[in-house]
Amino acid sequence: MEFTGVSIILPTLKETDSFVKAVTMILDMNSGDIEEFIAVVCDRTNHDSFQSIEEGRKLAEVAGVPLTILHQTLPYFGGAIRDGFMAAKGSHVCMVTPDLDTAPDKLPEMIALSKRYPGDIIAGSRWRKGGGFVNYDGLKKVWNYLSQKFLDVFYLTTLTDFTWGNQLAPTILYQAINFTEVKHPINMERMVIPLRLGVGFHEVGAVCRMPEDDETVNPLMANFAYLRPAFRWRFARREDMVKPGVDYRKLVKTLKVAPEKASFNV
Repeated sequence: MEFTGVSIILPTLKETDSFVKAVTMILDMNSGDIEEFIAVVCDRTNHDSFQSIEEGRKLAEVAGVPLTILHQTLPYFGGAIRDGFMAAKGSHVCMVTPDLDTAPDKLPEMIALSKRYPGDIIAGSRWRKGGGFVNYDGLKKVWNYLSQKFLDVFYLTTLTDFTWGNQLAPTILYQAINFTEVKHPINMERMVIPLRLGVGFHEVGAVCRMPEDDETVNPLMANFAYLRPAFRWRFARREDMVKPGVDYRKLVKTLKVAPEKASFNV
């Protein structure tokens, strides 16, 4: 397969100025590589956020990039990005949180790698050189470090960040995966399922910047929920990792072959 453009998924709840800033940053750095923006909203999305989405839509329109609003059908954060993945039209997809947590400044580097390795996942890592944490709870950081070390051993890998949602991936891959999580542990599924399927990974050091006024919707105790998909998918059959009717062997083969020979429909 080949990289032709990335769909940017923006799950939006209460973001206003930061939503516009995220769209502006991405357009300024990558407008030629952006296929579309998809702002995923729900019945709890603030009225002011819709105004910011409209402002972002106008900015994207000037750059020739469509921005559409998608009303999520699956619940919670994980449901929002799963709906976004299924609606994506680009060859690749990337979730960017409009509060700027997921380091949109790293998109140029991630896109460049995706063009070289279009069948692989390009993952931002807070633990690689160049990565880090800003305004991040100290106890959560300790838990994060220990859990990453455990997962390295548990999955026999050298990957350093399993729980951040900062990935640029082939759209057909995420559309074919049988995701089960609807809350933040979907970030774990987005890493460990492709890893078990044999998909390649390339990590980029990136800084997680939590807003100073952040009222976290993912408290420390909730992080223990990440262990559920970690254990479930470590020992699951690969056939169960993809949706019914999807041949995981053909899927992975398609990701690895030359563009002119690639053909796969979800």
